[in-house]
Amino acid sequence: MGLDARTVWRLALLASLAVLSFGVWFQVSLARHWTRPASLPYGVNNPVLAMQMAKPPWPAEMLAPGGNMVEMTRQQYIDFGYIPSYTALFLCVAILQRRADLRWVRVLAPVCMVLILVAAAYDVAENFAILGVTERHDAAAWASIRPRALVKWTCAFLVILLQSPFYLTARLAGFGRVLGRILGAAAMAAGLMGVVSSVSGYERGIGMATLPLLAAMLAMPVFFGMGSRGA
Repeated sequence: MGLDARTVWRLALLASLAVLSFGVWFQVSLARHWTRPASLPYGVNNPVLAMQMAKPPWPAEMLAPGGNMVEMTRQQYIDFGYIPSYTALFLCVAILQRRADLRWVRVLAPVCMVLILVAAAYDVAENFAILGVTERHDAAAWASIRPRALVKWTCAFLVILLQSPFYLTARLAGFGRVLGRILGAAAMAAGLMGVVSSVSGYERGIGMATLPLLAAMLAMPVFFGMGSRGA
């Protein structure tokens, strides 16, 4: 027997709170332990994204100051909790999307399910490649990071783009409807920019595409909380 709508909304709420918690943990850990080098490569501001986008000559100098090598390792282990959290969230949204009134919104749901599982698998593989550099000090591991990260980002941004209609058409009342429109617009903007940037390998564009997602991360628990009460 399938889950009823209210249960799925509540699971999405829990998953969104987990995503938010891990997102905060990422930032707090970086703020406490990362010693910023003179500059990060590729025009990005996030050292983890710079690590993910590594290309020859490898940016090993960013790991040299202070405890940066240890902190980059810590970020990967935090990510091992973040990955199942966002996977669960996107799967819950896909389940809700399958129950949408509009057929063209419903048919996108199975595609999203496949894509987010692929993204999660490549995210795990990317983490192991980074740990190969930071823990095992294997210089050959650098070459595996970027290809895995680009597949992950491409699939993740495609999911974000394809799930934007769910938020735009969600049947919630009052502020819930408005919040859904805001989340849908943010998802569409981030998804479009992210897919184009990931496919083209434009590192700065990927960084810019993540900015609307940070704001959405704060609003999602409210949105899913309202949905769980109204389902």
